[in-house]
Amino acid sequence: MTRRLTTLTTGQAEALTLATHPYLSCDQCFDLVDAYVDAVAAGRPDDAAPGLEEHLAGCAACAEEAQTLLELVRD
Repeated sequence: MTRRLTTLTTGQAEALTLATHPYLSCDQCFDLVDAYVDAVAAGRPDDAAPGLEEHLAGCAACAEEAQTLLELVRD
């Protein structure tokens, strides 16, 4: 049996080539996400931990967690 080849979308290709340095694990992200959300809500996203935005760009689960917390803080 042969496997059918598929073409990557532009978004999928970009997701595969995202910056990963400095590396943060999901556990490290979880430890830092509260401070990140506070910094973003205060209009100071640059005060967030280095590498956190890169991790959120590549990890849908952590990005959803951060977005949910940000929505709660803004309400």
